[in-house]
Amino acid sequence: MELLEVYDFDGNKTGRIIVRGNKDLAEGECIKLVTIWIKSKDKYLIQKCSKEKGGEYAVTGGHVTSGNTTVQQAVLECKEELNLNLDKNKLKFLGNVFKEHAIFDVYIYEDENLLKYKFQLQKEEVESVSWKTMDEIDELCKDNVFRTSSKIQFAKFIKKQCSN
Repeated sequence: MELLEVYDFDGNKTGRIIVRGNKDLAEGECIKLVTIWIKSKDKYLIQKCSKEKGGEYAVTGGHVTSGNTTVQQAVLECKEELNLNLDKNKLKFLGNVFKEHAIFDVYIYEDENLLKYKFQLQKEEVESVSWKTMDEIDELCKDNVFRTSSKIQFAKFIKKQCSN
């Protein structure tokens, strides 16, 4: 059972804690999630979620459990889902995305040596991973097979970052 802290839309904790899956959030309340865009050279790591998790394409991430910061949760999610040990000092915060009753804290992690890394996947969460270029991610978005929250983040942060 995962416990999640409840936040207001400014990102402040309300003092309430709920069990993951509980949709009992009042107007103006949300939970926090973290996503990590993992980049190596000019490619991004995209995962195909397991059938139990919807089977869509997405980036690595998850719910921020009670007591964890988003940085701690980012490191934990990468370890659990990919068996990848992140250097938390190399995580760069890109910003927030709001979707319904959720705030996503979005990070990018860049490491030129990861293209050859042998990921060990948490099969309950991740079916497969692959490295994709910006154009390939754009195609996943157009084909409507990329998780909506990841699509929003891609448009808001990743495409903008590369166009600057």
